[in-house]
Amino acid sequence: MSHLQPSSLFSVKGLVVVLTGGGSGLGRMMAHTLDANGASKIFIIGRRQEALQETITQSPNSSSSAIIPIQADISSKASLEAAYQTISAQTDHVDLLIANSGILGPNSSPPPPKPDGSLPSLAEVRDALWSVPMEDFTKVLDVNVTGAYYTAVAFLPLLEAANKRRPAPVKNQIATPTAQVIITPSIAGFNRKVPISAAYNLSKSAANHLVKLLSTTLASYDIRVNGIAPGIYLSEMSTRNFQEGDKGISDGSFKREVIPLTRAGGEEDIAGLILYMASAAGGYLNGNITITDGGRLSTAVATY
Repeated sequence: MSHLQPSSLFSVKGLVVVLTGGGSGLGRMMAHTLDANGASKIFIIGRRQEALQETITQSPNSSSSAIIPIQADISSKASLEAAYQTISAQTDHVDLLIANSGILGPNSSPPPPKPDGSLPSLAEVRDALWSVPMEDFTKVLDVNVTGAYYTAVAFLPLLEAANKRRPAPVKNQIATPTAQVIITPSIAGFNRKVPISAAYNLSKSAANHLVKLLSTTLASYDIRVNGIAPGIYLSEMSTRNFQEGDKGISDGSFKREVIPLTRAGGEEDIAGLILYMASAAGGYLNGNITITDGGRLSTAVATY
């Protein structure tokens, strides 16, 4: 029964991982989780070398050298290709690719109601929304959607190579999991209101569908594609939801009508999820988007 023990079922020992957006937020948490649990190589990709280095120095597994920084811009094909070439020179396969890079983008929400409760005029709504430069809007799509797509495409040869390393099947025994891509959309992709950025919501809705498109496209090649749709976790993009010095993970940190569990997501929450999805425990997942939001979507105006 050893295959049912957590040490076997949720093991990520020896995995080779590529993780974009590894310099902050959820990416940093996932890198630390994989490092703490024995992944052999974790290539973290990001634009800021100093942020990537902080992920390494802050890792709980201080004696490890598994986390490897790769400076690149995933919204540039040339930069992605250079990152791919750098990584392929250091490993002959990739078991798991996590396309996690994302940006929030410009404030493009309609003006709020006036103090007397009346709505802003349609002219005021137009002025507010029209004031956002189109290039600022499309930059969000470039990173959150197009960048995720080309990240997955770039590493297909190394993902295929991981599948070729799998042992021959044994009758009545589940084989090691096939290679996998995990994309990080957001519950914003299901939200029908625009709290801050229409571009962000639209991009995350597209990222949700990208999971489904790629899972179908790559199914015949035994490359699985799944998604993680987080709610409120402390990150550079979500600091407006937190008081300074407060991670918001204690019960009662948020009003119940905002998050039914009354707290933000913490490192343990994303750690447990990524260990499940990256290990044999999640080996039967494909085309799945897992929400981790403490129930926030259940109280939001959303489509799910």
